[in-house]
Amino acid sequence: MNQIPSPVTNLLNPRLGLAARVALLGLIFFLEKIFLNGFVDFDRAQVATGLGAIVRDTQHWAFRFLVALMAAAALFAYVLGDDKLKLADTAIRSTRVRVEWAFAHALLVACLIPLTYALYRDGATSLPLSLTVTLGIAIGACAALSAFLAMSPLRLWFQLAAALGSTWWYAVITALVSASAMQLSQRLWEHTATLTFDLVRRVLVPFIPTLSADSTTRVLRTGRFAIEVSDICSGLEGVGLMLAFAGAWLLYFRHEYRFPRALLLIPVSIAAIFALNVVRIAVLMLIGDAGFPDVAQYGFHSQAGWIAFNAVACGLVLFSRKSAWLYRESPPSAASSATYNPTAAYLMPLLAILAAAAVTHALSSDFEYLYPLRAAAGLGMLLAYRQRLAALDWHWSWRGPVFGAMVFLLWIGVAHFQLTLAAIPSKLAALPPSLRSVWIISRLAGGVLIVPIAEELAYRGYLMRRLTNADFDAVRFQSVRWPALAATAILFGFAHGALWLPGIAAGVVFGLLIMRRGQIGEAVVAHATSNALIAASVLGWNQWQLW
Repeated sequence: MNQIPSPVTNLLNPRLGLAARVALLGLIFFLEKIFLNGFVDFDRAQVATGLGAIVRDTQHWAFRFLVALMAAAALFAYVLGDDKLKLADTAIRSTRVRVEWAFAHALLVACLIPLTYALYRDGATSLPLSLTVTLGIAIGACAALSAFLAMSPLRLWFQLAAALGSTWWYAVITALVSASAMQLSQRLWEHTATLTFDLVRRVLVPFIPTLSADSTTRVLRTGRFAIEVSDICSGLEGVGLMLAFAGAWLLYFRHEYRFPRALLLIPVSIAAIFALNVVRIAVLMLIGDAGFPDVAQYGFHSQAGWIAFNAVACGLVLFSRKSAWLYRESPPSAASSATYNPTAAYLMPLLAILAAAAVTHALSSDFEYLYPLRAAAGLGMLLAYRQRLAALDWHWSWRGPVFGAMVFLLWIGVAHFQLTLAAIPSKLAALPPSLRSVWIISRLAGGVLIVPIAEELAYRGYLMRRLTNADFDAVRFQSVRWPALAATAILFGFAHGALWLPGIAAGVVFGLLIMRRGQIGEAVVAHATSNALIAASVLGWNQWQLW
């Protein structure tokens, strides 16, 4: 009798497809690059001369080139969709990940640690710099090769390379242009910042006639507040994000848009995000001059950029899909828009919390007084979709609290090393007892009741199944494969900032629970248990850094 593999068996003994293995390789290399960067003396590297300067500049350019090359090759392969690629995918899927080569890769990466540490430090090693560089290149190449061998035999990688054919030339040209453009774009920062400074000044003069503007230092000043339009305020970061988003959106939905006219969305969205950056800086100046410098500096400054990006991205999507001139399908009618949309019930609670968080952060100083609005937004959406959500299986067993407690122990263990001990915020302590109680109760309700439901609906209920099949609502939790679990856990982890590592572990635990039991209530209770224990640590043992 054939046995159906369990989610745990799939996780420990996986058969990955081509896309999953390439994505896993990219993630491994990315994390290892971050890890090895921790051993580099960047202050010394910036002032290095001679061979050290050549190594520094070459390494920067080569890293950008390799990232762009892999991204371009993957992108072109996705668009190409050739039968040879499908055969390569089938062949690679038939092989398992080879642990012995993964172990060899880990040892080689470990050998890179002392070489990376010694690269820019005088006296750190008796080896000449040239020999250190040569050994680093050789060991690094062997480490990369062993990682590929761990994922699949070399002959299958050659089969894949042959399947891409002339696509490699297009990928190489794209990577060369991209890497060089990134290097040259750094020269644009100063000029773009100057343009942004001048535009902000022109916007502000009608509102602040006494505004003082120093074009040499790019400082705008009033009697009560001043800002400097530095290079990073030029708006180029937002332009880059919008270019990536618009390009990815049009590529993914390329069959639904009318080309080449749909390409007009790219310059329009770029112009919009640049204009909103000017407005953002001008509003920041107005807030500070109005007597709220803390709000301007701590809240608005950090959040307004993301609010602007989200506004333009959502505007691009909504406008383009309703335009018959751009979109091939007819604009949705009132009747069709009223039809059941399962995605909304899973995503809107978390999206409402995130949108409220952006607004409350932007209107706050170094303490978020308006947190209750977050909880209210999430609760409102849960109530709005309560009838549709009631159809889900909310049952749970002892496993939820037990595994939730295990996640909590891992969480506080990592937080002990990652976070600095903090007492109750002084501004919260200074509030009247009634207002302080309202804030703490809303924080408890949000963290223990509302956020676990909203996040489990979005990450496990929607995303994990959406990565399995486009018709996610028809996917049983037990049929979800481990690549979807891993991708969802990684995104869930990085959404938790400095505590990304226990966040990823929590995502795996919650995902396995729901895959094993088929009940979203199991994951919600585990999540709520972890958050409740964290809240108890905050309120009972004064561990406010956890909040």
